[in-house]
Amino acid sequence: MAENTEQFVKYIDDIVWQFGIHVQDSSCCYGMSYADIRALKEISFECDCSMQNIAQKLGFTKSGATRVVDRLEKKGLAERRKSETDGRVCCVSPTTKGREALDEINGNAHARMNEIVEKIDEPMRQIILTALSSFLSATKT
Repeated sequence: MAENTEQFVKYIDDIVWQFGIHVQDSSCCYGMSYADIRALKEISFECDCSMQNIAQKLGFTKSGATRVVDRLEKKGLAERRKSETDGRVCCVSPTTKGREALDEINGNAHARMNEIVEKIDEPMRQIILTALSSFLSATKT
């Protein structure tokens, strides 16, 4: 096992906990889980986001992605439609309500991050950004 692995696990776990949905006002998240929010973000980036693409981007099976999209549809945050280029493909896009939800969730996340980042001096911010970038790159191997 690599040196400091235990510390990495603890720190990442603590960071995830600090930014978890439970920290925010429950009304902000429209009853969505973190997986729901990530899926909604992913489908908002593409015009024709297929179920296969959603599954790939989230690291889910296609049936797992389907369950997430089902939840988003029931809440009126996303909608399915046939692809304009290939009628066999089901595409998912956010509804107006879904885009508004993302705007609110992103706004809350940015405000929270700003409160934290303001407490860190500028040189350390750059070190943290570089370290986080390196860490994320290492996860994509």
